[in-house]
Amino acid sequence: MDKRKNKSTDSEVDPAHPNPVSFLREIFLLFLGGSFMFFLSCTKNDITVVNNLTQADTLPSQTIRDLTTIYMDTGRVQMILKAPLVNYYSEREEPVMIFPGGIHVDFYDKNGQVETRLQAGHAIYYQKKNLWEARDSVFAMNSTGERLDAEILFWDITKKRIYSDKFVRITTPDEIIFGEGFESDQAFNDWNINNVRGTVYLQSYQEQKDTTTIKKSQKSRKE
Repeated sequence: MDKRKNKSTDSEVDPAHPNPVSFLREIFLLFLGGSFMFFLSCTKNDITVVNNLTQADTLPSQTIRDLTTIYMDTGRVQMILKAPLVNYYSEREEPVMIFPGGIHVDFYDKNGQVETRLQAGHAIYYQKKNLWEARDSVFAMNSTGERLDAEILFWDITKKRIYSDKFVRITTPDEIIFGEGFESDQAFNDWNINNVRGTVYLQSYQEQKDTTTIKKSQKSRKE
């Protein structure tokens, strides 16, 4: 058999039914060419990206794990802040400390007892403003059992105020209040909701529960 003739015959391709081997070979070569051109076109951009990623304001200047900070005033403990991870960016125009693992804060009264607890899944501290921003499952609870749940909460250390302009929910022993906008002292004792959207009263539920308990007790005695 004439190999040259056989080769010539194999190279004839019906445009409607292309040879699978030749077709895959062309796609592969096109892919290699395209990848090479993509690499050449992105080389400069990649260097720019790397430079941006290694700039001082994009990388933390300090990382702290298992942080515990005690704030004191006039010789007594005012608050204790704990965080599993802190990234400090000191080279930014606005130096910040980012707490990706969240924060837990205990506020203490004059007698050294925990007065209020505040917790969030993510927090940022703006150093120049002396301002905290808390997000992700934010809640606070005071000594009277009142609980605050918020989408976002700001804590102004200078003014000793906490506030929010987003949705909040406050649960007390008597009611649950829903609203938008909130302001309070940092101990969460003197608070106010700006726009109340709804209130659920718990007294009727408690009375119904007590009545049910009495009926069950009476039924038990009869038996």
